[in-house]
Amino acid sequence: MKLITIDTLDNAVKAHLIKSKLESEGIPTFLHDEGMVTLYPVMSPALGGIKLKVPQHKAEEAMAILRKFDHQPVKDDKGDIVKCSHCGSEHLIAETSSWRDSKGIFSMLLALFFLVLPIYLKTVYRCLDCNKLTDKD
Repeated sequence: MKLITIDTLDNAVKAHLIKSKLESEGIPTFLHDEGMVTLYPVMSPALGGIKLKVPQHKAEEAMAILRKFDHQPVKDDKGDIVKCSHCGSEHLIAETSSWRDSKGIFSMLLALFFLVLPIYLKTVYRCLDCNKLTDKD
């Protein structure tokens, strides 16, 4: 059974609420890295947060339920709704953080070396319709 990550969270309480909702709908749900993120919240960006995983054949159904569960649109600093840069959808979920560029990797290495919080974290959003990442900017 192949598992698909449908959401990443940095809060164990919200992760368990979503897990309970999906399981009440008959979808087996698994939380990966929950213990590490709960015990060491500083390491959440390095681990990618708590990963909410479901079986591949139930992913579409789970994402539809997740859309209903968390239907608040993401807004920028001006109050405008952020849309997916790929498909134009408003169904976005926040990823814990992204350090996929050189500044982020350098910041993470410094944080790990000096055992401090990363100085550069870039939040990105995953589209629930096309599953692509988009920036808030």
